[in-house]
Amino acid sequence: MFLTEKRMTTLKKISEIINGELKGDPDFEITSVNSLRNARQDEITFSDQDQLDTKTINAGALIISKSSSISYSNLIYVEYPYIAFASLLNLFFPHSRFNEGVDELAYVSKSAIVGKNVSVGAFSYIGDQAKIDHETEIHAGVIIYPRVKIGEKCIIYSNVVIREDVEIGNGVIVQPGAIIGSDGFGFTRTTDGSVVKVPQKGRIIIGNNCEIGANTCIDRSTIEKTELKSYVKTDNLVQIGHNVTIGKGSALSGQTGISGSTEIGENVIMGGQVGIGDHLKIADGVMIAGKTGVTGSIKEKSIVAGYPHQDIKQWRKNQVLFRNLEKYIERIKSLEKRVKELEKK
Repeated sequence: MFLTEKRMTTLKKISEIINGELKGDPDFEITSVNSLRNARQDEITFSDQDQLDTKTINAGALIISKSSSISYSNLIYVEYPYIAFASLLNLFFPHSRFNEGVDELAYVSKSAIVGKNVSVGAFSYIGDQAKIDHETEIHAGVIIYPRVKIGEKCIIYSNVVIREDVEIGNGVIVQPGAIIGSDGFGFTRTTDGSVVKVPQKGRIIIGNNCEIGANTCIDRSTIEKTELKSYVKTDNLVQIGHNVTIGKGSALSGQTGISGSTEIGENVIMGGQVGIGDHLKIADGVMIAGKTGVTGSIKEKSIVAGYPHQDIKQWRKNQVLFRNLEKYIERIKSLEKRVKELEKK
């Protein structure tokens, strides 16, 4: 893997960092992490499998689960291999700031409050009475409207737009091109059919440790609030409508759209291109398969798929029926023909 600066540490040190049990050479030196297929002799990788053919593996060491029966020269046993591997990514590829301090080409309002060690990239704009807390990074070309509040240790990547009165918690990452606080899709019609825009004056609140994917849009409501609780993760190109609430720890995959005033519970997982109707309630722990169209509330923890949504087991049965529908039609036609022939007799 590409490294800007070569870092080296021993397996003993790595095992201590990831709270693992080492079986192998504690002084063996590791310079990086890599995938199972591509890892070299000086690199460490991981496997979630209980069994593995290691003949084609060249890694210096493997991180595996405590229940694994894999045999290899250097092993580190942990509870969750992927999580341990993720922590090593931060060790070997530490985050580096986009820039330090406020760039001379950035604009920061005199009434804005900027905390300690905040960095603001070139051509970024921070509006009146905005508040940016300590250690937060604002990259180049970010637009922050008046009265926005952003917590500590956030990263706001380039070309993000955050509109007025948005509140963002601590440790939030907003990927490039996201728009937070755009007007909700609020319109009404007069008796003659003319379209009238309903002003969108509500707030948006984003909890701690959320991550907003690139080109995601989160809309403000007419008068109430759109809210993402802590640890919510959205993929790229997600649309969150006005007055939506998303519970703690939920994750939304790419091209998912949630219509207005819907309440999503905690730890809900949505596959790609899921569509959620308006004014619905989705229970905690629900899993929604990709391309599902949710047309009604889901009141208990379940796995759903299809359009309109249904229990995934029933959906799978239906898919089998649909695939064989032409055969069934031919059989029915054949049976009808035989019945008519029998009736003539």
